[in-house]
Amino acid sequence: MARGDELLSLTEISRLAGVSRQTAQRWHKAPPQHAKNKKPVLASALQKVAADLEIEVPEAHEDRPRYPRRVVEAYLKAVGYMNPDGSLVEEIKEKGGGRWLPVRPTIDPTGTSRKPKHRYYVPHAAKELGYATTESFEQMRSKGVIPEPDGHDELFRPFWYSETLEEQKKKRGQRRKAEPEEKPDGFDDEGRPYKLLQSPEPS
Repeated sequence: MARGDELLSLTEISRLAGVSRQTAQRWHKAPPQHAKNKKPVLASALQKVAADLEIEVPEAHEDRPRYPRRVVEAYLKAVGYMNPDGSLVEEIKEKGGGRWLPVRPTIDPTGTSRKPKHRYYVPHAAKELGYATTESFEQMRSKGVIPEPDGHDELFRPFWYSETLEEQKKKRGQRRKAEPEEKPDGFDDEGRPYKLLQSPEPS
């Protein structure tokens, strides 16, 4: 059996990821939905990645669910627990509970080419587009300046692909070029432009 086909129990998954078994159990279970919600039941985080990879996981429905290692590692790389080389991300080992975002762009399991497809989360997208803080990025996003996310990951966090961010960079550059330059009021003896100071409006 190839290493990627090795089946891992929830306990083994928790050890591989450095998390509690309860966390691994949450990755296995479908997210809760309101009783009145008539939409189809959402797939669990691990089952969603398996579907993205087009890998069947019949063992996931057994009393003691198991998942192929390649599915588990793809999930951990997608959400920010694991580096591309298979090592755990050091910076989040002591992150504690609560909502968090990946330290670096992650690898999307839907990528089909040899070149990995990366997900850029809010901090990474803000940096790519030249925003000093995530707050300023979110402000522009609320105003509709930032394009809608390309998707939400298995933990329901928004992300963008590099193609979307590159297109946004081009648009920002075009807008800046299109903005008319403010004309000077005149030029001094050496040809340098100057602006006249505006007198304050009388109260």
